[in-house]
Amino acid sequence: MFVAGAIFGCGDSGDNGGNGSDSGGNGSGGTANAGSGGDANAPGASFCIIGMKGCVCDTGLCASGLVCKNNVCCDQATGDCTPPPISTGSGGSGGSGGSSSAGGAADGGVVCTPGVVGPVITDCGYPFESSNPLTNVAFSESGVLRAIDPSGGVPLASVRLFYNDEHALTLGVRHVDVTTATGTSGKDYPVSALTTNPGQVHFPQTGTNEVTGDYSGLDQSGRPMWPVLYVTDITNDPNARGGDWQQGGTPYNPNVVFGTWKAAVRTVGTTMTPALVDITPDADPAKNNWNLGGGDPVPPSLTVNEGYGAEVRWDMILVADHSYRIQVLVHDGDQNKEGGDSGEACVNFCAGKSCPSGSAACSDSTPCSGGSSCVNGCCLTIPQIK
Repeated sequence: MFVAGAIFGCGDSGDNGGNGSDSGGNGSGGTANAGSGGDANAPGASFCIIGMKGCVCDTGLCASGLVCKNNVCCDQATGDCTPPPISTGSGGSGGSGGSSSAGGAADGGVVCTPGVVGPVITDCGYPFESSNPLTNVAFSESGVLRAIDPSGGVPLASVRLFYNDEHALTLGVRHVDVTTATGTSGKDYPVSALTTNPGQVHFPQTGTNEVTGDYSGLDQSGRPMWPVLYVTDITNDPNARGGDWQQGGTPYNPNVVFGTWKAAVRTVGTTMTPALVDITPDADPAKNNWNLGGGDPVPPSLTVNEGYGAEVRWDMILVADHSYRIQVLVHDGDQNKEGGDSGEACVNFCAGKSCPSGSAACSDSTPCSGGSSCVNGCCLTIPQIK
C-alpha cells in the first residue's frame, strides 16, 4: 500500500474496518507505459493505470479481459500489449479558476513543485458558458467527495477518493432498457456485487462502460455513472484541461473499491426527441458508516457521517518531473436531480525527479533483481492490494 501524502478535504467525516474481495473489471482508459513487446520500461513510457492494458501488472493481476505477460497487461484474446491511445480532448485550457497549487503564479496558473500536492478544487473551474456545452454542466453533489488523497510520486502514485452520503455510491449501470416504436429491448452488464458489508473489490466491474449510444453507461448529462478519473499533463501548460471530462478526456476505471456500493438501471425512450433518459438506482444496502472493509485509514479530519462510506483508489505510473491535473467524478445513490446527481473534484499533483529512496535505477542493460520490476527506470515491487 502506498504511503499516504497530504489530506485535502472536500467535506467532513471518520472510522474504518474490513473484509471481502473480488476481481475482474472493465479496464477502460489507460495509456502508454509499455510497448507491444511487453516491456514495462519501453521508450516513450508515460502515464498509465496499473493493471490496465499496456501498463504494468498489479502483482500478476490485470483487469478483466487482460493477462499478465512479462509484467505488462495484454489482451487475453490477441496477446496485444499496446496501450490504448489517450484522449486529451480538444479544449486544453479555459474558464475561470480551477487551476492552483502550492506557490500559485500571478496569472492564476500552477507553479508545480515536484513531489508536492496542490489544494483540492471542488468545482474544477466549471461551469462556464462556451461553445462546448459540457463546460456549462453543473455538478450538484460534489459534497459527497469528502476527500482526495494523492500520495507517492515517481514512478508509482496513488489517488484515494473518500465518499460519504445518505445513499450508497453508484458503481455502475447493470441493465439498460431501450424503448423504440416497435417495443422495448434490454441488455445486462456485470457490476461487482457487494458480497459482504462492508466489502472490497479489486478491479471492480462497473457495468456498461460505453460512452456513446443508447446502451451507454452515462447519465442524462453525458457523464459516466461509474467512478472515473481523468488526467491532464500540465507540465508545459499549467492551465491545461484537455484531459477533463468536459473536454473529451479518457475515463480511467479504479483499481479497487472499499466500503459499500450499489448498481443502477438506465432506461432510454427513443420515441421522443431528444430521447428521454432515466436512471434508477438499486436499493441501498445496510449502512456501513465509515467502516470501509479493509480500506485505507479514513482521514481523521473527516467527521461527518451520513451512513454510507466508500473509498475508491487508482494506482498509477507517473513520468519523472511531470505535473498532472487530476479530476475525479462519482454519482451518489439517489439520482433525483435534473441531469443526474454527480460530484467532481480536481487536484494538481507533481511527480518527483528520480527513483524513490531505496529503489535502484534500471534499464534494458541493467535489470532489476530480487523479484522487483523495472518501471520507468526504477526497480520497484508493485504493492499488493490488501
